Amino acid sequence: MTKQPKAGSRDTAFFVLVDVLLRALLFPGLHVLIYVLSADWFGSFGGNRSTALAVVSPTLARSAFFENISGVYLYATMISALPLYVSAFGRSEFLGPVVRRLPMNTGVMLLALAAFALSVGLITIGAQGIASLQAR
Repeated sequence: MTKQPKAGSRDTAFFVLVDVLLRALLFPGLHVLIYVLSADWFGSFGGNRSTALAVVSPTLARSAFFENISGVYLYATMISALPLYVSAFGRSEFLGPVVRRLPMNTGVMLLALAAFALSVGLITIGAQGIASLQAR
């Protein structure tokens, strides 16, 4: 027996959007926290919190291109969401008619990859924007 959605319940595609946005906010936020705590606890960045904060955005801006270890964390964090996205898009009533037109769940996979790319893109573009503002 399948569970019938309640009237007024949100489409599963909405939850993917929320997940993408939360990942795009939490990933940089956790970097800020880790860098500041590293400066305090371990003396990283010369023990200077300001230096730690100043390097977060340039580091994240280059992480999408694997120019530092944060790239590994970025892609590991984002790729882990692909099964969730595939499942959510596959169950979406809103996107269902569109994704079912393509053979063998191709539409669902393409949307999941697009959500993955959106997460990485939001982080990279946001970090690059902050880095360029810091350079002024």
